[in-house]
Amino acid sequence: MSASREKKRRQNDPAQGLTQKQRKELQEQQAAKRKTILYTVIGVIVAVLVVILLVWHSGIFQRRTTAVSVGGRDYNVTDVEYYYRTALVNEYYMSYYTGSSASFDPQGDLTTQYVDADQTQSYHDYFLEQAMENLTEVAALENAADEAGYSMTDEEKADVQEQIDSMRQSAEQNGYTYEGYLKANYGKYMTPSAYKACLEREARVNGFYSDKSDSLEYTDEEIQAYYDEHADDLDTFQYRYLFFDGSVPETTDEEGNTVEPTEEETAVAMEAAKAQADAFVDALNAAEDKDAAFAELAPNYVDEEDKDSYTENPDQTLYTTVGSNLASSYGSWLKDASRQAGDVEVLENSTGDGYFVVLFLNRSLDETPTVDVRHILVLADLTQEDDPDTEDVDESTVPTQEALDAAKAEAEDLLAQWESGDKTAESFGELANANSDDPGSNTNGGLYEKVYEGEMFGAFNDWIFDPARQSGDTTLIENTQSGQQGWHVVYFQGQNDPVWMGTATDTMRNEDMVTWLNDLTEGLEATQASGIQYVG
Repeated sequence: MSASREKKRRQNDPAQGLTQKQRKELQEQQAAKRKTILYTVIGVIVAVLVVILLVWHSGIFQRRTTAVSVGGRDYNVTDVEYYYRTALVNEYYMSYYTGSSASFDPQGDLTTQYVDADQTQSYHDYFLEQAMENLTEVAALENAADEAGYSMTDEEKADVQEQIDSMRQSAEQNGYTYEGYLKANYGKYMTPSAYKACLEREARVNGFYSDKSDSLEYTDEEIQAYYDEHADDLDTFQYRYLFFDGSVPETTDEEGNTVEPTEEETAVAMEAAKAQADAFVDALNAAEDKDAAFAELAPNYVDEEDKDSYTENPDQTLYTTVGSNLASSYGSWLKDASRQAGDVEVLENSTGDGYFVVLFLNRSLDETPTVDVRHILVLADLTQEDDPDTEDVDESTVPTQEALDAAKAEAEDLLAQWESGDKTAESFGELANANSDDPGSNTNGGLYEKVYEGEMFGAFNDWIFDPARQSGDTTLIENTQSGQQGWHVVYFQGQNDPVWMGTATDTMRNEDMVTWLNDLTEGLEATQASGIQYVG
């Protein structure tokens, strides 16, 4: 090493020229400095990890994670959870409305509860499957709506806000915060903003679907051609039937276990039911007027506790049904082209638990006209508080006479306003949009189209189907139904197609929409992503 380089090295070495003690102190200072730096770095790392853990436990990462991808769209955990929980609730309440107990515990572990006895599919997988099927259709509709440039309407935005307000009210009534109630219903990752996004998506695709459906129109020739091919489904059938139960109830043994009936017991019960049904048919065939005989004799063939009911209401056995809604057990028999008025038959129930005795009366095309009508609903204010001393009446749901009179006065004033103008359907519609309390029609001019007889409540129905009714007629009608007490301002717009044409058109439209949606979803496949582990 040259002398100059050695000199330079010594100049750059802070230890040069120091005593041994000074060098030792310098080394200790440098070691302490390095240790301080190390601890500072570790402290920063720990602080960052704490923040990450806090964020993780808040659910921000999980809820934003993609759980399902379909049609070029990614749906996060809350998106999938929305449809998952909807499927769960529908399944649970379907059992309630059908009178059977739910076959799963919604509060339990759904991965260990099974849809079938063979335990091939858990309820978790079942609800997830339905959610993915729904999202496949949603993705297809979102893509189509984007392509068509469809945006949410003001009405759809109002519907979303109404659902949010309703959820807030339910939360308050059940002692929850709004956010807590959303988590209770839609899982721990749901938030108000995520819930609103789900509602808006749902409203948009439903609105787009309805818009497409409403755009479909059919000529009279197309409707007639459809009827010619589907007369069995569109014709109206009038018939009587009485069911003879051949089932054997379950019993309980001494230990409380359910005991199913044996095959022999079931066979005996079915034979007895068939014998009764045959005896009833013999009695009907011996009568000159089978229709009258059916109503008269039916009480003799029902259980003792039902006799009074069938005696007091002879037409309890009389039915008028569109062909598409006929039960499978006797539908084919009624639709048989050779069927004649007065034909009677014993037919086994498709579930194998009894027999129907069915009497064919007639088959026809329902030419009853439908009508188009506009209305403005003025609800009476509910200002009373419930009186705890009157258990049979909830005064909070009953308006005072003063409130009813005020509603009538407002209805009269609205009708007077319309009569002072040009008296057109359009001007009536403007009043309805601005003043009606009916959410089902106060955005479309108060219009109800193709209303069939019996669809509206008594006084309303009687007025719009009066044979003397003319286009442009108006009136005031009181509504006394619970929850709807008030007054209607009614405008009769005119007659529309007969019932059968409306049924045919609706059926054609539904079939075409199913085909259209199937075409949209063809080739689309929902695939699960990492976020699926947080669903359910």
